[in-house]
Amino acid sequence: MSFFEELKRRNVIRVGIAYGVAAWFILQLSDVVLENISAPDWVMQTIMLVLVIGLPVVILFAWAFEMTPEGIKKEKDVDRSQSITSVTGRKLDRMIIGILTVTVAYLLIDKLVLQDSPPAPTETVQSAPVETEAPVDTGPSVAVLPFINMSGDRDNEYFSDGLTETLLHMLAQLPELRVAARTSSFAFKGKDTGIAEISEVLGVAHVLEGSVQKSGNRVRITAQLIRANDGFHVWSQSYDRNLDDIFAIQDEVAKDVAGALDTSLLGGSDKAMHAVNTSNLTAYESYLRGLEQQAIFSYSSLEVAENHFKQALAQDPAFIDARLALVRNYLMKNGTGLLNNDELEELAKPLISQVREQQPDNHLARAFELVIALRKIDSRKSKEDRERETVELRNLLPLIPSETYVRETVAAMLNFFFKQPQQAIEVIQAGLLVDPLEAELHSMLGNIYLDIDQLDQAREALERAQQLAPENPNFYSDLANLERDSNDLLAALNWKRRATEVDPQDHELANEIAVDLYALELPEEGDLWFARVKALVPDSPIQLNLEIERAMARKEFDTAIALAEKAIIAQMPDRRNSFANPLFTYASLMLDNGRAREAYDLLVSVRPEITDYSALPTGIEGMMMQMASIRLMTGFESFDTRKEAWLQLTSNLDALGFPWREPKTGIVTDDYLMTGDIPAAVENYLYRLSLPMAGNLQRHKRFDKALYAPVYENPEVAARLAQLDVEFAQLREQVAQMLQEPEWSQ
Repeated sequence: MSFFEELKRRNVIRVGIAYGVAAWFILQLSDVVLENISAPDWVMQTIMLVLVIGLPVVILFAWAFEMTPEGIKKEKDVDRSQSITSVTGRKLDRMIIGILTVTVAYLLIDKLVLQDSPPAPTETVQSAPVETEAPVDTGPSVAVLPFINMSGDRDNEYFSDGLTETLLHMLAQLPELRVAARTSSFAFKGKDTGIAEISEVLGVAHVLEGSVQKSGNRVRITAQLIRANDGFHVWSQSYDRNLDDIFAIQDEVAKDVAGALDTSLLGGSDKAMHAVNTSNLTAYESYLRGLEQQAIFSYSSLEVAENHFKQALAQDPAFIDARLALVRNYLMKNGTGLLNNDELEELAKPLISQVREQQPDNHLARAFELVIALRKIDSRKSKEDRERETVELRNLLPLIPSETYVRETVAAMLNFFFKQPQQAIEVIQAGLLVDPLEAELHSMLGNIYLDIDQLDQAREALERAQQLAPENPNFYSDLANLERDSNDLLAALNWKRRATEVDPQDHELANEIAVDLYALELPEEGDLWFARVKALVPDSPIQLNLEIERAMARKEFDTAIALAEKAIIAQMPDRRNSFANPLFTYASLMLDNGRAREAYDLLVSVRPEITDYSALPTGIEGMMMQMASIRLMTGFESFDTRKEAWLQLTSNLDALGFPWREPKTGIVTDDYLMTGDIPAAVENYLYRLSLPMAGNLQRHKRFDKALYAPVYENPEVAARLAQLDVEFAQLREQVAQMLQEPEWSQ
């Protein structure tokens, strides 16, 4: 028998064919699976190597062994008259056919279904989606990772972090170089993440990393610049120095590294780069510790950061960077409600003036000055004034690309004030190119999408923010607002509850839950959260407003009126509606009780200037009081007198650029009623009644009966309000049941 015939008899050829087909199928399946789980390349390479090595092993095994009814035996030990190789051969044939059938089916599905199927058309009732894809940046770019503290002493962490801060500060001054911002770079601190992955996440071509080791009075610093696409070390250097002057060491290393990086990436730019402007070691250390606390961005950490920055200025009064960091800290405190707009202006403006005296062209100082100006509603400014300020602030962004708070202010003005969402999205996306892991930017992007009713895009951005910063309760609140607009109140309340678990000291979170429960007419349940607010911030504007909500839930209207008068007379700042709600609750109750003139006289006694309807009063509180006074005229003035005052008010709002003509808001319905267009008022009111109940738990209630009488008399409105009464009762019961669940027990 020839050798070939012997191969066929022993099924070696069949085994080889079966192995080859099976191996090919395994490779195809592995390719699909590994790609979808983002497995590293070496996994696929290992599978291929094992399969290739396995082929000769299988061939040799098929030659030397044979399958028998008693099991596997060596071929030489099998009596050929008893051999069943023909039976085994037929089984192998069927196996080969089966594998080939599966393989062909897979190929057909891959070609005809998975690749060529066009996407199914979808139908949507939302406005056309905004195109938001950011352009890919191919210019020079680098991420500076936090230098590793190798000293074994956590107290030296500020030194290694400070070196990173200095490098970021200097490199960001090179206009040709895109530097990943601090938030994104520090997201990798303490993590064993590969250079290639860091590069992909941050969208940079190079990564700078290093370490710091201190021993006695000596310090060793190593730094290396790595090209991300191949891991090549473009530049590296070690520094051994005495610790007599830590600041001088940091400055030296920063300049050397920045110079090497500049030469490697930019071809040797001669632009001067400057470290932070102090040579006082104690001041610099305080500054670094302040930045560390500021980055945490909590109520307590901002207070600690403020003290550190003040200590830095006490040691070096000319320390500009510390002064600007303190201004940024005041802006952040304003954002959390720790400072109102007047307090912010009083604290920050002198600091900015001092910086501009030293450096008239300081970009960050001017940016902060514009942010403060834009945050304040100033009736003396026109829409054109605010447009100029917004444009100037936007033009500063390329010079201060990592200043998130400034970027958010520009985006907020473009979207919420000027109603230019596309431009606002572009501003945020430009920031994400520099700082892709900055949760605040993702949050702002989500809120812009939420404002323009693109809920899917809003969910994606807001969930990303919460994932990036699960310790920040504000992002839980953002998701709660999203669920409200999706008409899922239970989900919204659960996000609020989770936010209070993240930060139990945040009284505003507890306040928001209490407001909802009082609006649902669940006063006992609301009292549990009211007690927390009262304990955290006794005698605060938020507590007073919550007492009004509590009185309304208990239908204690005289109590609500008395409390609201107190808030109006005190001119409470309008944080979390702490002024707007008392004011308009008071006006509504007094109007419905036939006491409109008495209420009007009270408002005028507090702010006499509100009766001059040819001009807007100063501040948002004054403007709201002027609006409330005109609504109260319904109870005692003629239609024409009220209409004339209203038209003057709205004309002034238009000149200011105030975006009051939003169909979702009650002021539009008011406008139609004030000008006598009852059909338009009914139409707008019905539109508002069609919005999700979860978005406004007061939507079904009949307030301002004297003003809204023509609307309430409409049969379609009456029918819809009756439906909402039923929906409200059902929602109230659902929430009451949810509150019995263990996680809601305080």
